Amino acid sequence: MKRIYNYWSEFFIDFKIWRRYRKIARSNQDLLTENNMRVDWLGRIYTVVNMPEEVINNQETVQQGWVISQLGPMNDVLMKLGVNDYAYPEISIVPGSNSYLIVMYPEIDTLNIFRILLNLIALGMITGLVWLGIATVQITGVINWVSNLINKNV
Repeated sequence: MKRIYNYWSEFFIDFKIWRRYRKIARSNQDLLTENNMRVDWLGRIYTVVNMPEEVINNQETVQQGWVISQLGPMNDVLMKLGVNDYAYPEISIVPGSNSYLIVMYPEIDTLNIFRILLNLIALGMITGLVWLGIATVQITGVINWVSNLINKNV
């Protein structure tokens, strides 16, 4: 029960963070475009990093280290916008090229459609059980029986 209650409070906190991040990212598209970054309709900030020839010839761990070092300028821009604390980088290689795709977005676990549906179903079941319990007490006349019992003893 506590877990369902906590989920919904976390959901609204995450939704507020996502909405704020999206609003800031979309309203500052010009600044992001000047720094080779784009914003999609969900408010995620992304860019493609092309590797130089000397990095391409190295191992994949060296390539990933180089890509991570390229996050510095992106972080500076995000700091100007005030969203660097919320930005979580997802780094993936672009198939068929010598580039990496970097997507920055807030880490919001509760905005997952499956978790929302699961918690809605659980909340509906709890609400149904409470309603069924109240209806059963009213139909069976337990309240009248208890009040009569108390009145007889007084």
